[in-house]
Amino acid sequence: MSMRHKLLLCLVLLVTAVIYWQGLSGPFLFDDGWNFTTLFAWAKQKATWQEVLFSNGSLLLSRPVAMASFLLTAWIGGTDPFSFKLGNLVIHLVCGVLIWAVSRRALAEDPRLMPYANALAITAAALWLLHPLQVSTVLYAVQRMAQLSTLFVLASVWTYLVARRHLIQGDKRSAALMLFALIPLLVLAGLLSKQNAAIAPALCLVIELAYFSGQTASRRMIWAFFGLSLAVPGLLLLGLLAIAPDKLLGGYSEWGFTLGERLLTQPRALADYLISLLIPRSPAMGLYTDDFAVSTGLFSPPSTLWAILALSALSAGAIAVRKRMPTVFAGWFFFLVGHLIESSFLPLEMYYEHRNYLPSVGILLALVAVASQLGVNLKTNVLSTRQLGMIAAGTFCLVLAFATMGRVMVWKNLDTVVEQGLRFHPDSLRANFDRAVMALQARRYDEHMDIMLRLERSPDPRNRLLARINMITGNCLHHSDADPAELDTLTALTLPQITVFELSSLQFLADTTQSHGCGKITNSRLAESLLKMAAATPQQPDDAMPKWRTRYIAADLYAMDRNFAKAEALTASLWEPSGHDTQVGLLMAWSYAKQGKRAQAQRMLDRLEGTIKPYDSKQRRELATVRAAL
Repeated sequence: MSMRHKLLLCLVLLVTAVIYWQGLSGPFLFDDGWNFTTLFAWAKQKATWQEVLFSNGSLLLSRPVAMASFLLTAWIGGTDPFSFKLGNLVIHLVCGVLIWAVSRRALAEDPRLMPYANALAITAAALWLLHPLQVSTVLYAVQRMAQLSTLFVLASVWTYLVARRHLIQGDKRSAALMLFALIPLLVLAGLLSKQNAAIAPALCLVIELAYFSGQTASRRMIWAFFGLSLAVPGLLLLGLLAIAPDKLLGGYSEWGFTLGERLLTQPRALADYLISLLIPRSPAMGLYTDDFAVSTGLFSPPSTLWAILALSALSAGAIAVRKRMPTVFAGWFFFLVGHLIESSFLPLEMYYEHRNYLPSVGILLALVAVASQLGVNLKTNVLSTRQLGMIAAGTFCLVLAFATMGRVMVWKNLDTVVEQGLRFHPDSLRANFDRAVMALQARRYDEHMDIMLRLERSPDPRNRLLARINMITGNCLHHSDADPAELDTLTALTLPQITVFELSSLQFLADTTQSHGCGKITNSRLAESLLKMAAATPQQPDDAMPKWRTRYIAADLYAMDRNFAKAEALTASLWEPSGHDTQVGLLMAWSYAKQGKRAQAQRMLDRLEGTIKPYDSKQRRELATVRAAL
């Protein structure tokens, strides 16, 4: 690599850092606060570091590598958003360097592009670093999880490329060490950052098919690698789907869409991601994409079928040019395979920009490969083809840089983030509720009511239900009172499934009645309404998290009103559906204790003693409180 190329890469990194610097002072957003609750408690010496690392109770689900990085950030720079976003920016730059390294290695295996590998790799890295779509990952603090996962996946792909070259050169020992030791360690680190790092071996397979399918050297070792890293996990996944499908698909009971609807919607989401990458629509980008329409059939909306046909045609085209343009094949399928976990059958929300943080590498690499070949035979008397290419790449990078700068300026302030979200996504529930919460915090109760009245006129029945719940909350905060008859309307508006959206609003209402009071709407009266809502969803499984959590809120409300008999009965009925949730158990034990049922309380406490982790200081304190009540 020449000094000129090194300086150019450093310049791109510097420009990226300068652009993002303006946004580092922006606020925490969205679910940052929820994810960092235990971390902030640790900073106040109210939680242990083990609680931060393993807050979800599972090694994999807790994402301890990512949480360890947040611990380091808080230890060095405190809990101000600036330090978290600065850490994200550093990781973004490191990922940019890795993209250059991966692209350079991959392009060196492409006979047509090998002479220009350095320049094209820098271009691909620059496009990725400066693309406005990345703002909602870099300046969204908790998405460091996605960043670290991307970092380890890119390192895995780079290692595979190096190992493959070692095999071709006959160095089997080094290759085996990389394939069967280093890559698994990198994938494990990625999985402990965010689970979508599991896609790394599949991306290595894309690289294999693109660049090395004609190589016969040590083919047995390659098949062994993919057998262990892809075939075995794939068979285990199929077995799990066959034996216990609810382990993977049970989450659909928490959302307002089905598996079929998600599978129909995702091609439209992928097509939209693709358009955003190739033709950035900076003002329309953002967090508030929950208004993305769900496809209920091939023609509902009609773009569903068109998206499926377009993706199929592009895939067929990439396969057709695989031997002649392997980088186009690699880039396109890197994009598709990169979305395989979060844009397929798993019960996840429909659309998020940050899901493109890794897959976008493939599209931008394919774009660079195609663009580099467009002017190969172009003859000009003024500028050489190389000079024209440099001008085109520089211009596109400049356009992306200005678009990214515009987004960064918006992300400096929560007001502008929400305002822009509402301008381009007026039907976004999250944008409307964020604006409504901001109005409540500023005691602009009329503005809050206006937002809820507008949502109440929505054709979407879920919007109408959520609006009604939040109107009651607003009245409680504004007037310290509300008409109990308003609670009766909630049951009539209840849909076949209680989702996480209703659960969040109901929890906010319950917190409000407990902390501020709500006049004639007592805790027990609200609890009765919540139980009626849960009873109005007989088709939803009792173990669906939003449903049993709604009933748990009711039990907690009864306990707050010292109606411990009802709290006991409710928690006892929730013990199995909740999967023996410790909070349910603690409330049950508390209800026993307050009624003088010492034996039952002691049995539950003994059971919880072996369940609650020794380092879980919060639940250990709650356990001690119940013991003291005995």
